[in-house]
Amino acid sequence: MESSNLTATELIKATKEELIRDGYKDLALIGIERVWRNLEEYLTTRNVDHFSIDVGLEFLEDRYHFSATQKTSSSNNARLRAINLLEDFQAHKTIFIRRKSKQHKFAPQFEEIFNRFIDFRKSSGLSGRTVESDRIYLKKLSEYLSTHKVKHVDEIDVPQINGFFNSYAAAYKTPTVYCTACLLRSLLRYLYDENVITKNLALFVPKVKSVKKSKVPSAYSKEEIRRLLESVDRGSPKGKRDYAILLIASRLGMRATDICELTFDSFRWEANTIEMRQSKTGEPIVLPLLNDVGEAVIDYIKYGRPVVETKVVFLRLSAPIDCMKAPTLHSIVTHYMNKANIAIQEGKKHGPHSLRHSLASALLNNKTPMPVISEILGHTNSDTTSIYLKIDILHLRDYSLDVPPLSSFWLGGDV
Repeated sequence: MESSNLTATELIKATKEELIRDGYKDLALIGIERVWRNLEEYLTTRNVDHFSIDVGLEFLEDRYHFSATQKTSSSNNARLRAINLLEDFQAHKTIFIRRKSKQHKFAPQFEEIFNRFIDFRKSSGLSGRTVESDRIYLKKLSEYLSTHKVKHVDEIDVPQINGFFNSYAAAYKTPTVYCTACLLRSLLRYLYDENVITKNLALFVPKVKSVKKSKVPSAYSKEEIRRLLESVDRGSPKGKRDYAILLIASRLGMRATDICELTFDSFRWEANTIEMRQSKTGEPIVLPLLNDVGEAVIDYIKYGRPVVETKVVFLRLSAPIDCMKAPTLHSIVTHYMNKANIAIQEGKKHGPHSLRHSLASALLNNKTPMPVISEILGHTNSDTTSIYLKIDILHLRDYSLDVPPLSSFWLGGDV
């Protein structure tokens, strides 16, 4: 399961396991776990089952009466550190030492070539989030090679590749191992193309089968989406913001990160469109600015949005006022689903992506052609969109086979 989809309890457990893998001892974990227990109690009393950094900062203010923007005591800094650990693992599936000088540092013998590779990846048009993940995986590789006395990249061979891969596979789940294998393959191919190594070692990186498409998307009915939207109290600044976000997610199917990155320039009021470059794919997308969406956004901007100098539309409502993060949107959707008494089955997603799935389901039910759905969802090809056919229950009956007559054996007669 992706770390962004873990419940708060699952995230705390996974983060603790990562800390232990990184060498944290029981004594060092005592204070961190105390903060996490209090956080779980805080979330339970508010019927919130997912962590976000916004929720974490609100918890610190309510429980310990301090803000992350203030100069404070060492004990409060330690509490903030406990919240930041959860944020790190949720976003990157790893833990950072929060000293900027040591983040993403590679071993000296690999620093120059790995940074050149990172620059190459940037020039290839990859998103900032992807490059950030690249640095994390490369840091792990750098640590492994240094531990095994590798002094230069031209000393890397098949045993080092297999050793690193096997140790990684033993410690992490399939999606993380899959991404690591892809990055390792790209690195080795780059080193070979640049004549840094003489053998194309990319061919020896084990293949990891990604099972992502085997999952059935989580979709909710039109009636459930209606109840979700009606559960929002639009009389408060928070309600105005949340309602606009939920409308954009459910009516337009935008990804959480893209909603967080919407700017005033994204809204082309004269053309009644929303235009932006998608964070995940880097591809531009143009969506219709539906009347109810536009009215909700205007209502939030005029009567709910904090007055700050930034082009980003959707903001946190409490200090530090800044742009929102995708995990916060997950908490928002979950909160209103609970408020609307929408039944969430075990294993079914209940964040912004489930609203995207629900839109795809509704479009399929309306017999919208697959290429049109692909364009609405911002997919680069219809193959990606085809995963939503798994939830098109309504039209599966069109392809059902006739049931053959039962033989006399099944009717209790003689064969």
